[in-house]
Amino acid sequence: MDSRAENPENTRRGNLQFNEKRDLPMLLAVRNAMFISHGQLYNQLLSQGSEFNRQGFCWRLKRLVSVGVIHKMPQIFPFSGPTYTMTRQGLGCLESCGEGLVSLTSETNSLPSPRQAPHYLELGEIRSALRTAGVLKTWVSDVELKSLNLSIDIPLAKDYDATADLIADDGSNVCVAIEYERSMKASARYKEIVAAIHEEDQVEFLLYLTASMDLVYQLKAEFQELDFPIGIAPSGAFCRDPLGVRMHNTLFSGQRKATLAELIRGVSKGVTARDPDLQSPAVPISVR
Repeated sequence: MDSRAENPENTRRGNLQFNEKRDLPMLLAVRNAMFISHGQLYNQLLSQGSEFNRQGFCWRLKRLVSVGVIHKMPQIFPFSGPTYTMTRQGLGCLESCGEGLVSLTSETNSLPSPRQAPHYLELGEIRSALRTAGVLKTWVSDVELKSLNLSIDIPLAKDYDATADLIADDGSNVCVAIEYERSMKASARYKEIVAAIHEEDQVEFLLYLTASMDLVYQLKAEFQELDFPIGIAPSGAFCRDPLGVRMHNTLFSGQRKATLAELIRGVSKGVTARDPDLQSPAVPISVR
C-alpha cells in the first residue's frame, strides 16, 4: 500500500491512495466498534485528532465506502445518521497494515449480524457520554478484549462488552468493565457471571447498564450479595448524565444509591464493597 497523502484527483480517476495517518484510524474505529453511527464516528475521530472538520470526514468516509472496505447501512433510529460496519475486504486491509485481530479476521466464518447493531450502537453512546463528561482516558471494545483474552496468559474473568480507564477526581485511574444488557439472561447464566467476577483481579469496578428500569431491578436482585463493586443504571439516563445519575450498587449498604462519581472515587481510594467508611454521602466529584 502507498501511504502517501491522497489526492482528490486520484479519486476521480479511480486511483485511490491509502493514507495511513488518516484512513487507518477510521478503519480501526469502525472495526473496533463493530457497528457505529455517522455521528458517533465523526465525534470519536474528531476527539482523537485524526479528523478536523466534517467536510473532510465525509469525503474520507464516502471514499472508503466506495472502495469496499466499509459497509454503509441505513440509519438505525434513534441513532444519528447511517450506520457503518466492516467488510471482509476492510478486515483484510487492516491485516495488511499489521492491525489484525485473532478474534475477528477476514476469514472468519460469519461476520457480526446487523441484528446486533443496536447493542453496539448503544455502547457507542456510552463511550461518547463518558468522553464528553471528561472522565474517559481509554476504551477497549469487546472485539479487542476477546482478542486479548485469547492471546494473553492471564485473561479477564469474562469477555466484557468493553473496559475503560476512568479518571477519578484525585487524578488516579480506575479500570471499569462495562456491560450493556438489552434483555434478561437465565438466572443460571448470572450465577456463572457472579462466579467469574469473584475471580476478577484486573478490573476494579463493573458498570452494568440496561435497556429498561425493569432490568435494573432484576440485575440488582442477582448481584445484591456480591462483594465486588458494581453499579447498575438504565443506559438512557446514564448517557444523559453519566456523573450524576444515581445507581443501585454493591458498594454502599442500606440500599443507598450513588453516582458513578462517588463510586469511582471510593474504588480509587481502595475502599472495599460495603465498607462502613462509605456509608456517609460523598462529596461530588470535580470534573477536570
